[in-house]
Amino acid sequence: MKIQTFHDLLIGALCIAATLLAAVTYNHHQQLAAMVAVAAQVQPDPAPALRRDLDQLRDSQAKLQAQLHDLTSQQEAVTASQAAIRQQFDRLEAAVAEHAQSPANFPGSEVFAAWQQRLDKVEGEFAHVQVQLAAIAQPRPRAEPVPMLKPKVKSLRPAQPPFSVLGIETRGSARFLSVLPTDARSLSAVQLLQPGDSLDSWQLREIQRDQAVFQVAGHADRSLPLP
Repeated sequence: MKIQTFHDLLIGALCIAATLLAAVTYNHHQQLAAMVAVAAQVQPDPAPALRRDLDQLRDSQAKLQAQLHDLTSQQEAVTASQAAIRQQFDRLEAAVAEHAQSPANFPGSEVFAAWQQRLDKVEGEFAHVQVQLAAIAQPRPRAEPVPMLKPKVKSLRPAQPPFSVLGIETRGSARFLSVLPTDARSLSAVQLLQPGDSLDSWQLREIQRDQAVFQVAGHADRSLPLP
């Protein structure tokens, strides 16, 4: 009797332990699931993407600074060239004015022609420099699209029928259109046409009450009145 009671107590203790273990395991599982859900909601670290964007901005800034430095150097060179040309132009004007005021030292025609050529050259260079400065200071205008010329459509004159319509002939239940070719010299050349028949590229399409409709190659359909 005592052995049976001890066995029952042992089984009961094992059941209680198993129940506690299951509860603890379930509790741990719930906590783990909650931690996984929280970890899934946490956004990734934006620092790498921000660093990458910052590096790209720095590269773009370095390129823009290099282009600005090149443009500034070109502008300074053009300004210096403009100043030098202006000085030459002023010296030539002063020399011409000095010689013009002293008749004894007035140069000959050859010297004056040489000065004139040099002055024209300096003026041309000065105008070229001004064009370069204007091109640097102002943005280039967009090229206007060249309008496409529409091809001219030749107006086609309406085709003239190569025959004369004489009327309609009925034979049984069939209706025929009697026509006489233009170059015919007798009534024996009269021809009878049904819808679908052709005469000199004129194909009869339909015989209506007061007109006949023809399909003409290369032209719009023509309707000829019936006499």
